[in-house]
Amino acid sequence: MKEKEVEFELHTQHDVRKKSELFDSSRTPAIIMHNPKYPHNVGAAVRAASCFGSNLIIFTGDRVSLEPSNGKSYRLPREERMRGYKDVTLLNDQYPFNRFDKSIVPVAIELRENAESLPYFEHPKHAIYVFGPEDGSIPQIMLKHCHRFVVIPSKHCVNLAAAIYLVLYDRIMKELTQK
Repeated sequence: MKEKEVEFELHTQHDVRKKSELFDSSRTPAIIMHNPKYPHNVGAAVRAASCFGSNLIIFTGDRVSLEPSNGKSYRLPREERMRGYKDVTLLNDQYPFNRFDKSIVPVAIELRENAESLPYFEHPKHAIYVFGPEDGSIPQIMLKHCHRFVVIPSKHCVNLAAAIYLVLYDRIMKELTQK
């Protein structure tokens, strides 16, 4: 793929790696997970993405690895390895926002003041949903890239995989009801 020369608004501290693929809005909706803690939540995210029409997941951090270890190749948990999920690209990249052009709209799913409630949220056409880890929040450096902020109204916090399912399901249901 020929690299595009794109100026990134908030991405000046990191350059797109020379061999990195630059994604355009055709890869949206996409998911970014900051430093997920458990492989099963990454696997569940792949499953949710495949079920609800997202074909790209990028995660940061090193707590979940896609690299082979002990002579064995990496494998998602058994229930997440179905052939139907091959339509989802899964990448580990410490600078995920550098992979997208300006047409995307990063949306942080985070409990914070003035966040929009998911039931009333109008999903951007070219959204990238940003999720924090199971045991923390989205760091400030990532929040600076986000244009919108959404909270999932619930009595208690939901886990990472459940949050991804809820957001993608909400998106698809709202698209279906608008037709």
